[in-house]
Amino acid sequence: MENRYFGGFYSMHKLQLTMLPGEYWYGGHTNYGYLMPVNAKKVMLVDTTVVRSYGQANTLFVSNKGRVIWSEAGFKTRFVFGRITCTGRKAKIGLYQADDHTLRGAYHYAVDHFMPPDGTYPDELMFRIPQYCTWIQFEHNQTQQGIVDYAKSILHCGMPAGELIIDDGWQRAFGDWRFDPAKFADAKKMTDELHTLGFKVILWIAPFVSDQAADFQKLKGENLLVLDKNGRPAKRKWWNGADYLLDFSNPAAQDWFFACTRYLTDKLGIDGFKQDAGDAMYYRDDDRTYGSVDANGQSKLWALSARHYRFNELRACFQCGGMGVAQRLADKSHRWNFLGLGALLPNVLIQGLSGYPYSCPDMIGGGQIADFRGPAEKLDHELFARYCEASALMPMMQYSLNIWDLGNPETRRICREMSALHAKYGDYIIACAKEASQTGAPMVRAMEYAYPHCGYGGITDQYLLGDRILVAPVLKKGHRRRKVCIPTGKWRLGDKIYSNETVTLPCPVDTLLYFERID
Repeated sequence: MENRYFGGFYSMHKLQLTMLPGEYWYGGHTNYGYLMPVNAKKVMLVDTTVVRSYGQANTLFVSNKGRVIWSEAGFKTRFVFGRITCTGRKAKIGLYQADDHTLRGAYHYAVDHFMPPDGTYPDELMFRIPQYCTWIQFEHNQTQQGIVDYAKSILHCGMPAGELIIDDGWQRAFGDWRFDPAKFADAKKMTDELHTLGFKVILWIAPFVSDQAADFQKLKGENLLVLDKNGRPAKRKWWNGADYLLDFSNPAAQDWFFACTRYLTDKLGIDGFKQDAGDAMYYRDDDRTYGSVDANGQSKLWALSARHYRFNELRACFQCGGMGVAQRLADKSHRWNFLGLGALLPNVLIQGLSGYPYSCPDMIGGGQIADFRGPAEKLDHELFARYCEASALMPMMQYSLNIWDLGNPETRRICREMSALHAKYGDYIIACAKEASQTGAPMVRAMEYAYPHCGYGGITDQYLLGDRILVAPVLKKGHRRRKVCIPTGKWRLGDKIYSNETVTLPCPVDTLLYFERID
């Protein structure tokens, strides 16, 4: 259906189809991964017209029957007991059939036609060694001495030096990307000291601009800010209050932004950036921008800017499949359910099937700061352990709360052992990243992707890292045994070999079940 203009209204693009017997669908938005896959028994709405949820989104759905739904713009998709209806205002919505009638076939059809990999991947250290983020430890109270002490505490307990992310609170104001001298007397000295300790130093940054920023009037006067529909600088509410937004569709705004980051990298030795926010929900389709881009387009432009640095991280993006940037899941709660650990694996699986292979499964234990205010005794150490185990054989693992300083020695031991396990497979993880950069293949793979039409379509609580490591973490409180579906081939766990069977195995709180394919 053509998208024609009729006196202020747009006709709708529409696609309708019926699910095939045994069909499962995956995609749309990573934050809804815990509700997927969708089959004929489910009802679900996924709306990417303007993405209004945290996390990564793409205009892509793929099925285990080799079918693909794709559009160049966001659209609304309703799954209702086997009927699929897609409607959109901005671009045609297409249905495609891969020659290989499998989930792998559908996904790689999408890679080949719509989101080819750009041939890059984040710095190898981000995969080899756990990352450390100061957010849960300090919240907005980031200080020079606190960060140096935090880094030393990591090494003191036997954890390896890696990427150290200094989170929100280091800067003078949003959009004033200089260290606050009241908190950081000598930022260059701090960076040098952290480098000497073996860390790479990453800074949190966002596209918001406070009216207290030194360059606010300059940005406003040169029309480098997003304007609302009335032509005024758009002031938008977000989790830090209400601020203005840099218009990334304006090359001059990008030049200003990169001048800020170059000062930090070239003069102070900063290695890269954690680019937060940038969610489409903070923009409007009727905003007035230099490039006349919609809300999703601004989110995409913010994400694309992350490619400038090998040490990078995004928590939100739109239609950036194939891009060589680390993608962290939206902040998870310190809970077992779908707000926390329960969503970790299924959401990462949807990342992989949306073209975002370089997954970071949020901070171990959760990244919602409110869960960590108050006495340490309220924290669930079993949950920390299982979070850590679930992350250990993901592409990346990231700590924040200094769990190594807490009073539970068992939790500290598990963290050290899982970190060592991650490092042990560092070369293999890098090989998977290199493969993803060339072929687009997910690093974390759904069972159905790797072993099509074997009855694995609905499995989202175990996964494959590449094609050689099968991982089955415990995701439920109090469980000390779990069922594992072993595919064809020879899979080794300890001194036993398993093949093409379903087994129930013991898994104490300090144990991660993982199998290595040996044939």
